[in-house]
Amino acid sequence: MNIGKIVPIELTNKTAYLAGVIIGDGHISNSSKSKTDKSVDYRIVIDLIDKKYSFYISKLVKSIIHTKSVSKPIIPKPNRAQRFVFQFRNKSFFYFLTKDLDIPNGSKSSLVQVPKKIKSSSNEIKKHFVAGLFDTDGGFRGKTLGFTSASEDLMNGISLLFIEFLIGHSLETWINKQYERNYFGLRIKKSEIDNFLKNFPLQNKEKLIRIYKRFSCGDAGVAKRDR
Repeated sequence: MNIGKIVPIELTNKTAYLAGVIIGDGHISNSSKSKTDKSVDYRIVIDLIDKKYSFYISKLVKSIIHTKSVSKPIIPKPNRAQRFVFQFRNKSFFYFLTKDLDIPNGSKSSLVQVPKKIKSSSNEIKKHFVAGLFDTDGGFRGKTLGFTSASEDLMNGISLLFIEFLIGHSLETWINKQYERNYFGLRIKKSEIDNFLKNFPLQNKEKLIRIYKRFSCGDAGVAKRDR
């Protein structure tokens, strides 16, 4: 497979959003291509539960790099929801994520954080990063919305961005008994949900519909995001 030479990829609203997506529900390979070929495997996998959103992500990636990969359903395990996987290989995008943004390849759940390059960028890039993270790894937290993560640094970083954008929230910590390790969470104040939804460019319309129904907002807001 020809994965191409390295062509610098710029940090834009699109690539910031995809960085949030990959931190949320993605995996960057840290292995070699095969047992006989020890060269770097530039594989990036995005594993999602929402079908239409998975297709949206594949189109977004293809607007930045050339790939023939497509989003594919995977056979679910018993009592597990259907999932859709978009897997592609691209040297330029691999190095953009791992070198420019310092997103760890391999196991990353407790290591990820808001990339320094995001922190020092424009407000729009910051908002797109948060939107990508929420569209994949965010959701309902009790009677409101929020995030959970094995990374305290990530939650603290999102908290600082929310302070910057005047989104009221709280942080929390607990022990996940299944994994016997600390987990960290962020809850958006219920009174701030509208503020959050209006100010961050969320694109997962399937998730947005669930949110609007949960909070009795209807789904009119979803259509406004069809861009």
